[in-house]
Amino acid sequence: MDQIAKSEPARRQGESLEQVAERFRHWRETRIRGEHVPSDLWAAAVGLAKEHGLQRIAHALRVDHDGLKRRVERAGVVARGVKLDTQFVELFAAPAATAAGMRECVVELENARGATMRVELNGAGLAGLASLCSAFWSVP
Repeated sequence: MDQIAKSEPARRQGESLEQVAERFRHWRETRIRGEHVPSDLWAAAVGLAKEHGLQRIAHALRVDHDGLKRRVERAGVVARGVKLDTQFVELFAAPAATAAGMRECVVELENARGATMRVELNGAGLAGLASLCSAFWSVP
């Protein structure tokens, strides 16, 4: 492997897809036949997959989609296109209270695409929370 590729960090702050693609191109031109992709280039690809999705990065960098997906999963990175295990939280609503004693709660949600939603509830509003969450998380 060439000395420049060894000394480069995994992905420099703000490094674009085009810059990482150029690093992959340079590595492909200078590599020894049979040599594996260096870990710093894989790390850069994983970082890009987090921002742009697995399919786009695998295609743009000409790397194996399944290999990139495994590395993303090992790194604990949530990337677009990676199915997440759904986590459930059971909420219990207190019996209906009087107007003076109504309880309030705030629920903040984030989906796999990074979209967020904040819901402020009081009193009987808690009854519709499950369907609201389901609708938010199911939007493609």
